[in-house]
Amino acid sequence: MLMRNLLPRLQKEEASHSLEKKTFPRKKDPRSLNRSRALLLLLIVLTVSIIPLSLLYGRNALTGSGSGGGPPNARSGAYYPTLATLKGNSTIVAVANVLNLTATFCDYPHPGCLARDFVFKVEVSSYLKGSGNQTIYAWDNSFNGPILVAGSKYVLFLESLGPCLPSPPNAPCVLPPTPTDMTYTIVGGAQGKFLVQNDLVYGYKALYPNDYSWLPIDANGIPLSQFEPELL
Repeated sequence: MLMRNLLPRLQKEEASHSLEKKTFPRKKDPRSLNRSRALLLLLIVLTVSIIPLSLLYGRNALTGSGSGGGPPNARSGAYYPTLATLKGNSTIVAVANVLNLTATFCDYPHPGCLARDFVFKVEVSSYLKGSGNQTIYAWDNSFNGPILVAGSKYVLFLESLGPCLPSPPNAPCVLPPTPTDMTYTIVGGAQGKFLVQNDLVYGYKALYPNDYSWLPIDANGIPLSQFEPELL
């Protein structure tokens, strides 16, 4: 009997509470709103940050372009297994002294990029492939490992500049401020730079073994007089 009397009362109270919830909805916690807004803002910031990075690395994507084939690498985007393939993909090959740093810039401008591209004025002592002016400009990039050093001598595998066509609203790339017909990029990144010290030739694998053990081409103290004939 007691249970029969309690049951209708409980049902009545439950209905009353339900009516109160509908009539007086609970206010949202402002702290919860602030957290939601903060997460949304963070998502927007991350999205905006990723877009320029994707443009930046698009040029350095792992799509091998060297005629020698082989797996591409993150530093240069192309893999050259022999001196012949490296030379074949070069416009000129020159023994040159680096005179000075001429310009710094970002070829793919994006927020936070101050300088990752470096243009050096070099004086050519001899051409091992092609021909040109005695003074030219070599465009190096921080993605290509340690950049050229003013006052040092190198054997450089160089390629003529390609087009840089505008694409609204921003240009897809930026060319260096030096004369385009005298400015060259280094072929294959670290693969296309050989340091010459005391007339001995050193590749980046010999100079930086921890970073460039993957290089198939190397020179470790080879006399320049022996290295040059391999390229003629």
